[in-house]
Amino acid sequence: MIKPPRQLTLTAGIENLDPLQEFITACARNHSLPEDRIQKLQLASEEALMNIFSYAYPDETPGDVTVCCTLSDDHDLLISFEDRGQAFDVLTVEDPDTGLSLEERTVGGLGIFFIKKMTDAVWYARKEHKNILTFRMALP
Repeated sequence: MIKPPRQLTLTAGIENLDPLQEFITACARNHSLPEDRIQKLQLASEEALMNIFSYAYPDETPGDVTVCCTLSDDHDLLISFEDRGQAFDVLTVEDPDTGLSLEERTVGGLGIFFIKKMTDAVWYARKEHKNILTFRMALP
């Protein structure tokens, strides 16, 4: 039986990181994602949420973030992050050269690189004035 999508909307601020992460973790467990994969999802989600908290709403203008949890038609877990902040496709950021020393690397992009490595797929869309970043996690 396919479970209906669940979502949680809260103010996009650091004070809501824990409740949003708890929602994502509960959703993953509810869909039987293995614990080692849940840890990767938690890390990737924290990166995505912190980017939204830090950059989506400039000038400290309050805004919301919605996290949606659902199953794809292929029965994979999909976690989406939606905000009405400035348009920004994180997937256009080039992957950092991890072969360089810390001194040689440019600042930024490592969190997005981790997101790509910790999820099975990630994509971005801009719809109805919203940024929508979606992670796919294959279920057993």
